[in-house]
Amino acid sequence: MKYFIFSVSFLLGALTFGQDKTISLSELDSITNKSEEKTYVVIENVPVYKGCKKEKDNANKKKCMSEKIAQLFQDNFNTELHEDSDIEPGMKQISVLFQIDKEGHVININAKGEDEYLEAEAVRVVNLIPQMTPGMQKGKPVIVPYSLPLNVNVTTNKNEGITKYPVYRGCDKTSSNKALEECSKRKIMNFIKMSFDIEMASRALPLERSTQFLLEFTINKKGKIENVNAKANHRAIAIEAIKVAKRLPKFKEPGLWEGVAVETPFSMLMTLYFQ
Repeated sequence: MKYFIFSVSFLLGALTFGQDKTISLSELDSITNKSEEKTYVVIENVPVYKGCKKEKDNANKKKCMSEKIAQLFQDNFNTELHEDSDIEPGMKQISVLFQIDKEGHVININAKGEDEYLEAEAVRVVNLIPQMTPGMQKGKPVIVPYSLPLNVNVTTNKNEGITKYPVYRGCDKTSSNKALEECSKRKIMNFIKMSFDIEMASRALPLERSTQFLLEFTINKKGKIENVNAKANHRAIAIEAIKVAKRLPKFKEPGLWEGVAVETPFSMLMTLYFQ
């Protein structure tokens, strides 16, 4: 089972998101100089990510892009250490630099981290970013550099020894462990999104359009949810996440190890949007 925490921030020129260390302007200049065409650090109209066109100004378009790419990494980044990796599990930093070209494609991706496999995984996920509306300067499309500092909690495979993953309601028990895990994650996310008190979240965070929380629990030997815990940037969000998770239905079957029922840990980072 993947267990991960992402802290994602973006740098467009000298504008930053989040509290992570950012790349200096001189470092951005070094990227710019690698291209034969001029790139723009300060931009009149920033690139627009798919689904962010309705945002009215640059600040909101960049925030929307940040949320979309954070979700992309959450859904696609493999946080389990490669079998040949020499680093220990734990929180790791990866700095990713790339450019948005005149057609809105991601180009010139470069990742720096503690491990070549983490770097390769970061590059792979960045390559999944869809084509977007390019940045514009004086009415013409231009190349725009971006920096993406990542904090990723990498782990070993927590399900080593689990010969049968717990079977959630509506999932095919004859599926592989990977398919069962993906099915469970998808259905649990849908249950929480449908059950979460969005109006309360909007009142608790009136200046935000979304919130994230880390949900953790154990699937016990009878397939029931227990030891529920949540971490969020607002106490009310964490309380609501725990309350909703406790209403999750019993799994059809618990996790098995060599045919014997075992407790299985579950952890998932979720993003909920208010609008």
